[in-house]
Amino acid sequence: MRTVLFTAELGYGFGHVSRLIAVADALEPHGYRPVFAVGDVCETFPILGHRPWPVMQAPVSRALPHLALNDARFKVGRFSDILYFVGYGNPDLLTPLVRAWDQVFLAVKPDLIVCDFSPTVTLAARGSIPIVAIGDGFSQPPSAPAEFPTLREDAQSQTSQQAILDVVRQVQKARGRPEPEHLPSIVAGDREFVCILPEFDPYVRAVPARTVGPLRALPAMLPPPPDAKHVFCYLSGSFEKLNDIGQGLAQAGATGQAYIRNASRRTIEAFQSVGIEVLSEVLPSAAFREAVGRARCVIHHGGVGTSQDMLALGRPQILAPTSFEQQLTSDVLFRFRVGGRLRQGISADGVATALRSAFGDQDLVGRAQRAAAMIASRDAQPAMPQIVEACKILAGGASA
Repeated sequence: MRTVLFTAELGYGFGHVSRLIAVADALEPHGYRPVFAVGDVCETFPILGHRPWPVMQAPVSRALPHLALNDARFKVGRFSDILYFVGYGNPDLLTPLVRAWDQVFLAVKPDLIVCDFSPTVTLAARGSIPIVAIGDGFSQPPSAPAEFPTLREDAQSQTSQQAILDVVRQVQKARGRPEPEHLPSIVAGDREFVCILPEFDPYVRAVPARTVGPLRALPAMLPPPPDAKHVFCYLSGSFEKLNDIGQGLAQAGATGQAYIRNASRRTIEAFQSVGIEVLSEVLPSAAFREAVGRARCVIHHGGVGTSQDMLALGRPQILAPTSFEQQLTSDVLFRFRVGGRLRQGISADGVATALRSAFGDQDLVGRAQRAAAMIASRDAQPAMPQIVEACKILAGGASA
C-alpha cells in the first residue's frame, strides 16, 4: 500500500484541511494510505478526529509572528510577505523548519505529498518526493513568474523578494539541494490545481485561466429564501467579536442556527439565550443544505469554500473577515452585490443594521439568486477526477 502525506502547513479554520480530506477520501478506495500533518491538530480535530488516519502536528514556529496572518488588519502586498512572516526572512528560522519537515518525511516515508498552503513542504520535498499542490487562489499562488504578482497595491511589502530568495538559496545550498532561480518556484508542485471559481482567484488578472474549478460539484441552487428573520451562522469560537454578533442577532429579532467552531460553553449559552440554536458538530451536506435553505442570509467569516457554496446556493451573505485572505473573498462578494461586510470594530448595532438590511432587501435576494443561476449555467466539471488521476500517475499504481 502506497502512502500519501497530506499537509496543511499554514492557514486557519477548516478550509485547507477539508480540501485535503476530500482528496484522501477519493484516493483511499484505490489503495492509498493517507497520513496528515496539519498546522493545528486541535483546531482541525472536529473534522479529522473521527477519521482512522494518522494525524501529526506540522512543523511551525510559535516564536514567529505568523498569527498576524489571521488578522484582517494585516495586508499582504505579495505572497512573499507571507513567507517573510513565517520565517523566510532569516536562515536561522527557515533552516530548522525545513529540517523538521525532512524528519517528517523520514518518519512517514510518503510515496506522494498532497499539500495545501504548504510552502515549506514544497521547498523541503522538491526533487525527492512527488508533489501535488492544491489550494484556492490565495494559498496556491502562481509558481511560474519571475516574481510573485501583486495582491494589493495599498499594502507595503515587508521586504524584497530578492532578499527572501537569497535566504532560500542559502538554506538550499547548505542542504545540498538545487537553489531556485525564481522565488515563486518554491511553491510549485509536480502538478498544481487551483480549486475555486475564477472570480475568487486574486491572481486572475496576472495569470488568467489558471483555475480548474471547485474540487467537487457545487451545490445546486436553492429556491428563494423564506420571508423571515432566520439566519445560519458559521463562525470561529476564537473570534473576539462573537458577543457583538450575538447581541446584534438579538437586536434584529433574528432566529436560526449556528455552528461555532471550538466554541466555549459561555459562547454557546450566550447565543442560545438570544434564540439561536448552536450545533454541536458540522452538519452533513444534506442537513446543511436544509439549514441554509431556511435562512434569509448566512453569516460567516469569508472562507472561500463557504463563500462559493453560498454563492451557488443563492443565499445573501454577511461577512465578518478575520484574515487578509477572507478580506479578498469579501471583496469578490461585494462586487457581486450579494451581501454585506462587517468592518473592523464590529458592534452589535452594526450587526443589527446589516441584518435588518438583509431581511428587508428583496433586491438583495434577487441578486443572490441571479448570481447562483449564472454559476449553475456554466455546468463546470469538478476538479477531483483530474487530481486523483495526477496522484495515481505521480505515486505509481496503488497496491492492495
